Amino acid sequence: MTPWRAALSFALAAFVLWRNLPGAVLCLMPWLKRARGEDESWPRVDRSLFEQMEEELAPLGFRRLGVHVERAPLARGELAYDFVHDAERTWATAIVPGEEARLYLLTPFEGGSFVRTADHKVASFDRDGECLSGGMVGADPEHLFATHRRRVERMKAAGRAPQVDLSLEARVKAADRWFSGFGAHELRVRNLNGLLMTGVGLAIAGAVLWAMWRMV
Repeated sequence: MTPWRAALSFALAAFVLWRNLPGAVLCLMPWLKRARGEDESWPRVDRSLFEQMEEELAPLGFRRLGVHVERAPLARGELAYDFVHDAERTWATAIVPGEEARLYLLTPFEGGSFVRTADHKVASFDRDGECLSGGMVGADPEHLFATHRRRVERMKAAGRAPQVDLSLEARVKAADRWFSGFGAHELRVRNLNGLLMTGVGLAIAGAVLWAMWRMV
């Protein structure tokens, strides 16, 4: 193998690893994804988006709570805009993974149970008394909230009591519990391609090293 071909191959392997290693780490160890609260004055906060979501959610009874960041190792943190409905003991969280904002509702229960309803595709769980999670792709906030409330009643009927503390600090702790619990499977599936591509990058680098060693 010529030096320039080896250099190109290493560059390709490095690029593949750079793009996919964070996903590989998260696929293998989803509990390493952690959340932290942030001030609304943080430069990354999109104030216009926050105000837009507030206008959509306020008629349903939600009030503005704050923002938090969900960050995985070796990756940039994902900003989340949080709202809370005090009477229904429910959080509404908006995230922007691409060009459009996505919304999901989350009700925490004592003992670590959750009800989550999203307006986009998410992993589905249907375990009464433990976790009820699902997505309604394209649903507007009003219909999303109505469906979520029915699912919350199912959890209550299973003997679970909604969590009392709905502060921003409690929201951050709930995110961490989700990543290390029911959300771990979803993170693994979502980042499986990153794990596979990381294997490809390592295989390229290994093949180049083997070829160079044989030439010595």
